Amino acid sequence: MQSTTQTTHVAPSLSTTSTGFADSASNRVSGIQVTAAIKALADSSVAELRFLRVDESENEICLTGRVRSFYHKQLAQEAIRPVAAGRQVVNRVDVCMGS
Repeated sequence: MQSTTQTTHVAPSLSTTSTGFADSASNRVSGIQVTAAIKALADSSVAELRFLRVDESENEICLTGRVRSFYHKQLAQEAIRPVAAGRQVVNRVDVCMGS
């Protein structure tokens, strides 16, 4: 039987002044390990992408949350693809169009 570890994260803002990012050596923000996928979203110029949830396992990276356009959904997926390291990227981001 194969055991799978799963980690759940929400992309934090990596600004040192507003989030209390204190331990850059271990890349930890408020006790949550910052992964390359989270950093890719947090560094995005599209604010909506910074609030998406990232779930990681040995085999996949799963994105969930809401954005206002299919373009932003695609941007989120492509932002983390370079750091997926051979894992499948699962995009479960909902597009909520309207007012």
